[in-house]
Parts: sequence; C-alpha cells; structure tokens
Amino acid sequence: MTVPVTLLTWGTAALPIALLLFLLVGRRWSAVEAAAMGAVAALAVAYTVYDAPLSVIGGEVGKGVWNSISIIAVIVPAILIYEISYETKAFSAIQRDLTRLIPDRLLQVLAIGWCFTSFLQGPSGFGVPIAVTAPLLIGIGVRPFWAVLVPLMAHAWANTFGTLALGWEALVQQSSLGTDPALYWSAALWTGILTGMLCMLAGAIICLFYKGFAGLRHGWPALLVLGAILAVGQGVLTQVTPTLSVVIPATVALGAVFLLARMPRYRTADPSDTSPMFVEDRGTRTEHVNLTLHEALLPYYVLVGVSVFVLLTPPVNDFLGSWRTSFAFPETVTGYGFVNKAYAVYGPVSWLTHSGFFLLLASITAYAYFSAKGLVATGGLWRILANTLKKSVPSSVSVALLLVMSKIMSGSNQVGVLAAGTAAATGEYYALLAPLVGTLGSFMSSSNVSSNILFGQFQESMALLTDRGVAVFLAAQTSGAAIGTMFSPSKVLLGTTTAGIVGQEGAIIKKLISISLLAAAAMGIMTFLFA
Repeated sequence: MTVPVTLLTWGTAALPIALLLFLLVGRRWSAVEAAAMGAVAALAVAYTVYDAPLSVIGGEVGKGVWNSISIIAVIVPAILIYEISYETKAFSAIQRDLTRLIPDRLLQVLAIGWCFTSFLQGPSGFGVPIAVTAPLLIGIGVRPFWAVLVPLMAHAWANTFGTLALGWEALVQQSSLGTDPALYWSAALWTGILTGMLCMLAGAIICLFYKGFAGLRHGWPALLVLGAILAVGQGVLTQVTPTLSVVIPATVALGAVFLLARMPRYRTADPSDTSPMFVEDRGTRTEHVNLTLHEALLPYYVLVGVSVFVLLTPPVNDFLGSWRTSFAFPETVTGYGFVNKAYAVYGPVSWLTHSGFFLLLASITAYAYFSAKGLVATGGLWRILANTLKKSVPSSVSVALLLVMSKIMSGSNQVGVLAAGTAAATGEYYALLAPLVGTLGSFMSSSNVSSNILFGQFQESMALLTDRGVAVFLAAQTSGAAIGTMFSPSKVLLGTTTAGIVGQEGAIIKKLISISLLAAAAMGIMTFLFA
C-alpha cells in the first residue's frame, strides 16, 4: 500500500512549503520563526495525513539536525573571516585597490559577484560563495541587500558541476548514467547547455539590476566575453572532464576581467555613474589602511589554495578524507508502507576535507598575519569572537529547522506525492515542469545533491513513461535543482548573516522567485521541445 495521490494528500504536502514562503515573503517573518512554523506543519501533516509514526518522524528529525551541522560548520568560520576582515579594515583596502585596477563599477560587480562567486563554487560550494562574496561586495560599496542577492543568483548555474561535480555524481548514482556511457555524455552536454543558459541569464540580470537597460548596454561586451568563457567553457569541458568544468572556465574568466578593464569602455570611472546597487557616498570606506590588496585577500587565497590542493591531490584527499564522522539510523516504515532504509553510515562528513575546515584554516592564518602586523586593536579578538557568535546562532537554528522540515517531508513521502501528483496532472506535458521538480528538491534542502538523490530516479521513470529522452530529463532535473539553490532559504541565510542584514530573507527571496520561475520555464520549454 502506498500513499494515494489525492487532492488532500497533494495539498497537505504542499502546505509546509507554501506556509514557509508566505511567512518569509508575505508576512516578512524572521527565518527562525518561519522555519519553525514550516517544520511544525511538516510534522503535523506527516503524523495525521501520511500516517508517519513517531519513530519515522524522530529519525528524520535526527537526520535533519545532523545534515545541518555540516552547513553550520560553513556558517561559523565564514562569519569569522568576515569579522577578522572587518576588524582589520581589510575591506577598505580591497575597495581602494580594486577600484584602481577595475575602475568601472559594473565590471567590479561582475568580477566579484559573478566570476569570483563561480570560481569559489568550483572547488568548495556548500554556501561558501555566498558567505564569502557578500562581504567583499559590501567592501567595494555595494548595498548589503544587493551584495547578498547578486552572488545567490550568480552562483546557481555552477551548482551541478561545481564542488568538483558533486551534484552531477549524485545524479549518476541515482540513474542509468553510470551504466550507459552514451547516455552519460549526452546528459552531461544537455546539463552544460541548460546551466550555461542560467549563467548567461544571471550575468544579464546583474547588468539590468545595476542600471536597467542602460546597464545592459554598458555591460554587454563584458557579458558576452565572460559569459562565453563560463557557459561555453563549461559546456565543452563536460565532454572532457566534468569534475573541472566549472573550475577551469571560472579561473580563465577571472583573468579576462582584468583585460576587459583595459578597454576604453571600462578603463575609467564615470563620476556621474549612479546605481541603486551602490551606496551614494563613495568615500565612506576610503580610509587609510596599511594593507595591500593581496594582504587583504589573504584569507581567500588560503581558502582557494588549500581547497584546490587538497581536493585535486588524490593521496592527500584520500588520507584526510578517511577521518569521518557519521551516524547510524534504523529502517523506519510509515503506516502506508513507505520505507526509509536503514543507514549504518549516514551522511558521513570528512571534517579535514570539509569547506568549513578550509575556512577555519583561512581564518586562523589571516588573524595570525594581521595580528603580527599590529592591525588587531586591543580587545579585537574578543570582539571578533563575540560578533561571530552573535551572528551565527540565529542562522544556525534556522538552517537546522529548515533541514528538519525537509527531512520530515521526504521521510514521510510528502515530497514523492508532490512530484507524483504533478506528473499525473500534466501527463505528456510533464516535460514542461521537469525542471521545477528539481527546483523543489533543492529549494527545500539547499542542495543540488539532495535534489538529485530525491528525484533522479523519478525523472528517469517519467521520461520512459512519457516516451521522452532520458538524457534531457535528467539534465532538466539537475539544472532545475541549480535554480532552486538560488533562493533556498538556508542559502539566503548564509548571505544575510555575513552581510549583517538578518531579517531581510523574505525580501530577497521575493526578488529571486520571479527570476527562478523565468529560468525554470525556459528550461521546461527546452526540455519539452528537445527531449
């Protein structure tokens, strides 16, 4: 016996998500409050409608809390880096020198918010690009709201093949891609095409947000050059080495930014150039600082250098990765017979190869260097630690609640009913909505990996049932999942926390939802036409 797909079961499965969005966006509740209500709604629906006993709910709560720890392990050291940089006025040095090397402000935003964000997503992921890039954008004068929104939008395209293709590997494991080489390379190419489209869309919208169509006219040369390097570069490399298909193009794009800065169009700053993205007073952060640009960027150099070295050196990665922590969970079964399999090893975390550890190393190195230079004032360490703790707690609680909600929904089969009900209602036109299913999974879990695990097999089955191409459906799944990471509440929280604007999550999500639906609709049309 399985959960019947009825209006009641489908509607109640959608309730926790609808409530979460309503409270965050419509009522502008804090993330903690909205996430708590969403989790309570998911629990109530699981217990009353989906016949999930307390053993099922308790197990899923435990999984959600454990999953949240690996994200919290990114939040805390990312905030620590921000507080160290703020205490030592490193952001002032970044603004001073970056505006000299790249005088044009739109190109600055594209360099940091689009290219550097993508670069960080290549080896790290797990929210690091948003947590790190938002303070850097604030450092060059970008308003905090936009400093969070831009990297959220810009990093999404790189979610499948970023983090050294972790999301892609999850899709391979959950489908026939691992046993059919022709299907593997075809799906990789289609994923490169769909996420490349998302990449170009992000760059164009950044220009539009900067100054409307005037921003698009001003930024089109940079948009075409950088977009071609990122999107086309990824597409080509998916057929060679998916693992590095984000890392290599993003590195090349960063170098291309400085060449673009020499073009007459971008070579000088226009004093009359105004944008709602930037604070009006350009001189607020130009105080004298005894730091060079490279010294100010030291923590980020350490972060990227250590990440790339460890993750791309198999012996080192294997040795450090052998130190793991995990939990065991027993098999649980709902009253409808939905089985959550037993895990002897659930969600293993290799702490010495985790992004949080790399961030912590970068923090310690930066503090030691800045302290040796005499840039940390008396009592500075305690201020850094106190501010880090103050900003970390609400975000950490929110992330835990959001992941608990997600696990309860998947463990009671609410997620499966949502997807199956949508498929049943759309029939042969399901292809139009295939990317939205991937989006749903990553919106809840903040993870392309989790979405692909949840829905990879389902999407392949729907392709076969509707007599559509499996490769395009699977590409639509993981590309749609990339879209969901753009406005996933826990990802948004990472940005608002390091930008110091906790409480504005609803406003940011509201701004990004329309962009996400536009991207998902475009992907859906392509899936329908080419599957």
